[in-house]
Amino acid sequence: MLASILTAVWVVAAGSMLVWGLDYYLLPIPQRAYSSLAPLFAPEGLVGHGLGIVGTAMILVGVVGYGARKRVRLLSRFGALKHWLQVHIFLCTLGPFFVLLHTTFKFGGLVSIAFWSMTIVVASGVFGRYVYVRIPKTLNGRFLDLDAITAQMEALGTQIATRTGLKTAELEMDVALPGAPPTGLLGALGHALAQDMAQRRHARRMRRLLRDHDVPPALRRPILDLAAERHKLRQQTLLLRPFQRLFRYWHVVHLPLAVVMFLVLGVHVVVAVLFGYTWIF
Repeated sequence: MLASILTAVWVVAAGSMLVWGLDYYLLPIPQRAYSSLAPLFAPEGLVGHGLGIVGTAMILVGVVGYGARKRVRLLSRFGALKHWLQVHIFLCTLGPFFVLLHTTFKFGGLVSIAFWSMTIVVASGVFGRYVYVRIPKTLNGRFLDLDAITAQMEALGTQIATRTGLKTAELEMDVALPGAPPTGLLGALGHALAQDMAQRRHARRMRRLLRDHDVPPALRRPILDLAAERHKLRQQTLLLRPFQRLFRYWHVVHLPLAVVMFLVLGVHVVVAVLFGYTWIF
């Protein structure tokens, strides 16, 4: 629910700001200084400068807030870690988009270094999120071990068998996906992408299985949800170790990149202030 709300807000906020300044952004760079829109949308303009400040503040809040939630035990009472991660992703993708609009798609010098360091951090964050959500976790964000995942998968299988009358062996035979466990980090990534693309095919097989065994239509939707969760856990047992290792490597890279990004942004802000670009205050 929260993810859907944040996605809608992201699209509306980013889309409205882009459309508002589109006429200026589409102008050839030499003509922008003479445009009547420059006082608003130029990097030093009212809106353009404000977007840079707001975007940078969103990135800072997103990084510091999520980092604090993971490390300060007291904050655990203020929502699940996955919700903080969703807000972190929202702030740290919308913020860079606002910074992009602040640059008016014109890069050079220190601005170029700041922008591309931010782009690399965002790209690595998207990759990290892809890996992170595919590692089973508790509500507090701790990674589950293989025994806990297997127990959850067996419990879901028992629920499906009890509610449909299907035998576990029939379920395994009809819906199990072929393929050996992936080897290596690249193999694990390739396997994960292949299974993402095969989700609809698995759902179709499960629907056909329920129909062939005359499961009442009213039961099919909740059973399909249970089967999808069980199937996801089945794939995660294959990806658990390589993805946990990959996530550790990612952490080693992502955090230094974020530090470099903030250092460059800090230099950019100091230079802007020294040259008198102080927005409305």
